[in-house]
Amino acid sequence: MRSTSPAFVLFVAAFILVSVPQAVRAVDPGAAERYNAGVASLETKDFDKALADFNQALTIAPDYAEAHYGLGLAYLGKSDADRALESFTAATRAEPAHAKAQFNRGKILFEKGRTAEAVDAYAAAVSSNTDYTEAYFALGTAQKKLKKNAEALAAFDRAAQLNPRMPEAHYMKGSTLRALSRLKEAAEAYKAALAVSPTYALAHYWLAETYRELGQDTAAIEAYNAALRFDVRAFAKAYCKIGDILESQGDYQGAVEQYTKMPRYDQQFYTYAQEKIKYLQPKLKQ
Repeated sequence: MRSTSPAFVLFVAAFILVSVPQAVRAVDPGAAERYNAGVASLETKDFDKALADFNQALTIAPDYAEAHYGLGLAYLGKSDADRALESFTAATRAEPAHAKAQFNRGKILFEKGRTAEAVDAYAAAVSSNTDYTEAYFALGTAQKKLKKNAEALAAFDRAAQLNPRMPEAHYMKGSTLRALSRLKEAAEAYKAALAVSPTYALAHYWLAETYRELGQDTAAIEAYNAALRFDVRAFAKAYCKIGDILESQGDYQGAVEQYTKMPRYDQQFYTYAQEKIKYLQPKLKQ
């Protein structure tokens, strides 16, 4: 089974095209009618019809935040991120506390590499909705990219508190703790991710790396083997990591056996493994 990538991670990579309406304030009945028609069109993924409906609603009520938000979702459905960003921004001008519009603004800004602006948008989202798990996770991801690790840790911690069954939140918490050189806590965070998702190969691999830095070689080998078990192609380099540990322990035969397993498709580590085998073979004859 392939691992889940944090770059990932579904909450960061995909836009939410569901739950369009929030609580609708009193608006012109005609605008509300066109808005509701737009929502129905979104649900059937008729994005051109949705655009027409929401635009008609906005012609009647230009400051209708929900219609701007729906327009943004329709543009996303048509893969027009620039116009979607304009629409979400218009929604937040009309209603600054529109958490979903702020969140989607943040996602587009983040994907455009405008990370500092994305942080501001995500921060506005969680300020408006303090239980917004996905927004806290996205906020942490953006803050970590800016190397604001203390702030990122707080965001991932909040996401994990709100949804303890979200393995990515625990994983990113562990990654951030590693960046802060808090290795023992990082190991606990990775283990929390694995308690939720035992096949999470990426978490196994970085738990192994953390154990190795903590000097816990036996636990590191076990975690490397778990990463290999659940995603051997992505983590074949773990054979070399295990080989290195065994070599440091004087188990040259065991080390060579691990290096020999290294596949060719990862050329960098394959070359490394071949060099280690050549280096260790004379030691096996002693």
